[in-house]
Amino acid sequence: MLFEKLVKQNENLWLDYVNHEFVKQLESGTLGRENFIFYLKQDYIYLINYAKAYARLAINAKTPAELRFALKCQNELIQGELLLHQSILELGIDTAKFSAFDESVVNIAYSRYLMSVGESGDFLDMLVALSACAVGYAVIGKNIRRNLGQIPANHPYKEWIDTYSSSEFLKEADEFVAFLNSYENVVNEPKFQRLSEIFANVTRLEICFWQHGLKMELQ
Repeated sequence: MLFEKLVKQNENLWLDYVNHEFVKQLESGTLGRENFIFYLKQDYIYLINYAKAYARLAINAKTPAELRFALKCQNELIQGELLLHQSILELGIDTAKFSAFDESVVNIAYSRYLMSVGESGDFLDMLVALSACAVGYAVIGKNIRRNLGQIPANHPYKEWIDTYSSSEFLKEADEFVAFLNSYENVVNEPKFQRLSEIFANVTRLEICFWQHGLKMELQ
């Protein structure tokens, strides 16, 4: 299957992403609150751009099925994850006061790379660019749920874990993988290598996103 082939070709990067030290500390509850807040702030900004990236995916659509899929994913993102982040950010961060200087360089690099793929490539290129985030968080959520079992009520990051390990979120990720895999028979070797390059880049950017959450670096 296409997605699985992309993961296999970039296995080391993928494992570094889903098993990152940030993820390990989040799972154990040892992640510093200031690190988590920094991450949430950056992720909130990122998710706004990520939602816009699905609009770019819709623009690249060539069939009604592609258009429906892009708009469905964008709607799920806006209704689900952004609402979660809004509620969590009430911990003391006023999102209405965010400015361009609140966005980290890593955040800028990631979101602008996504848009560049959509502008220079086709629907499938953009779909693959979006896949590391869409599927990776589900893998992470599932892994944490498996490792911890029942999440303790006093776990400091229970709400985050519950969101990304929920049956609804895992179902959305499975649907994303299935839709991406439906293109397998139309992908020749040169196209696969192009998709693999995109997948490697976005996975690297996901790793950088976790890492800058640990270091709390805007620059």
